[in-house]
Amino acid sequence: MKKIKKDFKELKTNLKMSWYFVKEEKLYFILIIFLSLILAGIGFIIPLFSAQLILKLTDGLLKELMVVAIIMFFIEMLRNVVTYFFRKIFELYSIKATTNAQIKMFEETLKIKTSEIENNTTGMFVDRINNDTEEIINTFSHLCSIAINMISNIGVFLAIFVINKYMFLYFVISFIIIVIIETKRTNIYYEKAKKMRLISEKKTGLISEIVRGLQDIKLLDAQSGILKRTRKQLKDINDERIGIVKITSKFQFISGSVSDLFDVVFFALGSLLVYLNSLTIANFVILYTYKPRVDNLLNFYNSFSMYVKNFNLSATRVFEVIGDTFEKESDNGKKADRLRGKIEFKDVSFAYDKDNVLKNISFTINPGERVGFVGSSGSGKSTIFKLLTRLYSLDKGHILIDGEEINNISNQSIRKNITLIPQNPYIFNFSVLDNLKIGNLNASKAEVIEACKRADIYDVIMNLDDKFNTFVGEGGVMLSGGEKQRLAIARTLLKKSNIILFDEATSALDNVTQDKVQKAIYGLDKDKTILIIAHRLSTVNKCDKIVVVDHGNIVDIGTHKELYKRCDKYKELYNCEAA
Repeated sequence: MKKIKKDFKELKTNLKMSWYFVKEEKLYFILIIFLSLILAGIGFIIPLFSAQLILKLTDGLLKELMVVAIIMFFIEMLRNVVTYFFRKIFELYSIKATTNAQIKMFEETLKIKTSEIENNTTGMFVDRINNDTEEIINTFSHLCSIAINMISNIGVFLAIFVINKYMFLYFVISFIIIVIIETKRTNIYYEKAKKMRLISEKKTGLISEIVRGLQDIKLLDAQSGILKRTRKQLKDINDERIGIVKITSKFQFISGSVSDLFDVVFFALGSLLVYLNSLTIANFVILYTYKPRVDNLLNFYNSFSMYVKNFNLSATRVFEVIGDTFEKESDNGKKADRLRGKIEFKDVSFAYDKDNVLKNISFTINPGERVGFVGSSGSGKSTIFKLLTRLYSLDKGHILIDGEEINNISNQSIRKNITLIPQNPYIFNFSVLDNLKIGNLNASKAEVIEACKRADIYDVIMNLDDKFNTFVGEGGVMLSGGEKQRLAIARTLLKKSNIILFDEATSALDNVTQDKVQKAIYGLDKDKTILIIAHRLSTVNKCDKIVVVDHGNIVDIGTHKELYKRCDKYKELYNCEAA
């Protein structure tokens, strides 16, 4: 009983929260409830007329029997018409509500902090956005429909009570025993299903990774290892499914056997009551016609119980993403249409886990400056960019942009004015044009062409089969590394950011392609503040100043000539490249 109360308390909370998803389609929802009530009413009336048919037949009242039969025909036709509209509206509602739920879920996922995303599998979020939101909407609708049917069938018990109290007691006892058996089954099912969902998340994440890394798998001849891992994931899921099938089969056998036993008891008790003149044959026949309604009520309860379990499971997983389980980015800061580009780091420290990546670093960058960041791998250069774009929050110190604390500026303003181009910019499986305009949907054709020419990618696009309408494949597989970089630069130009960060923009490129990317970088407007992380010092030797980073510390800041003369670390990096 405590378990049932807990389930229904959780259901009440989750239903309230689910209204957040379905309220936009409340007109459809109201129509579904209205039509369900009509169907429930019809379902209540039909057994009464069925009983009348039997009474008229046993009494030999054939004319009255035909009248009842004709009335039942029109009632059945009405049920068919209502059912048709119910199914049609229900399908429309499910599609629209599921779409709304998935969009809202995706919006909330975008707010989750980068660190939270990195600490969990992508499969978890994909599974919850795709499957659990759909489960919530379908279950939300079915729960309402089943609840209405259950309520309409409860009236059958009252009718049985009026006809014969002994038979009423029989129905109540049989109902309670079957409910206890089914409740036990659904509790075990819930635990199995919960475990299966977690394994399914891992499987979704693994398959996504395999598809993305298919080329590397082939080149490493790693098919056997990957297949072994995939088989294990699928075997784990199948084991849980088999466990659920075994449980379901076992309890169906038990409940079916108990139901068969109660059927025998029904006829034995009915015959005894008829023999003792406590029940007429006509009323016994009527009770027999009511018996399927009691069985239906039991089936409704079992379905309702299962839907409650599934609904609570899916809702819990979805509301973990929407609620406070995952830390979200706050966007309550000031709005800024344009940031000029003065950047100040003051005693900034940061650690991903325990070890400090940045240690009390300080530097200033003025608007319009080109500034390079150099240092060994793992020295903290990329972390500086992640803090500047608010992908991570500060542990200690201050970052100021145009004299304003970065935490006081809204994320939207930061990311509108600051664009980070990583070493491997992500190119979506869209057309070239859609990839270019993703940061500025209102960019004109002339602006697109101008940006592409300045990024030295226009001629490449013109040589593609469908030019700007060419789809570039997942991750931009149809483009080379240099072409992706230049496409990303053009995308940034269209976005019209005033602060542009290049993270290892040329490290993996050949010399010819590097020259083209460098040309695109240095060809940007002089009023833009450009920050460049580079392993190749030739990429940054023309910068206004260069920041040397080593083990989370700022070693020195100056021009190429100044640093080569006085900074041993810079000279070491430069000579290693020259060698």
